[in-house]
Amino acid sequence: MKTIEKISYRKATEKDIPQLIELRIKQLIDEGYPEIRDIRHELQTYFANSLSNGSLVCWLGLSNDIIIATGGLCFYQLPGSFSNPTGTNAYITNMYTDDQFRKQGIASLLIDKLLVEAKERGFVSVKLHASTHGKSVYEKAGFVKADGYMGLTF
Repeated sequence: MKTIEKISYRKATEKDIPQLIELRIKQLIDEGYPEIRDIRHELQTYFANSLSNGSLVCWLGLSNDIIIATGGLCFYQLPGSFSNPTGTNAYITNMYTDDQFRKQGIASLLIDKLLVEAKERGFVSVKLHASTHGKSVYEKAGFVKADGYMGLTF
């Protein structure tokens, strides 16, 4: 584990896309997915489109201007329901902390920033799928298992 002098936090911009791509690939490998093809082109397209159209907000943790942690809040729409007339949902994704920086509260702080973002946009709940690595962090933030997801209602 690396000793951290100072971690800074900010929202991702398009200039961060190359680092976001590499962190996403590291995340998938860490979660046990085999790297059976190069997905950099598809990730480039996803991050460029989603960051520019506002359907994704990413918060970053940086050490010496290098992204060492990321967390995303994705917005998507399903048909409306009685409890969610617009059908718009907030979903936490792309949570990853470089293994040298884990267990120092960085992911928890990113989750807090994402939850504030969701509340400010008027969402009353947030969903996610938890990896084995992240489950305890989400539980600590108040997420509970619900319908195949972990969810948090404000």
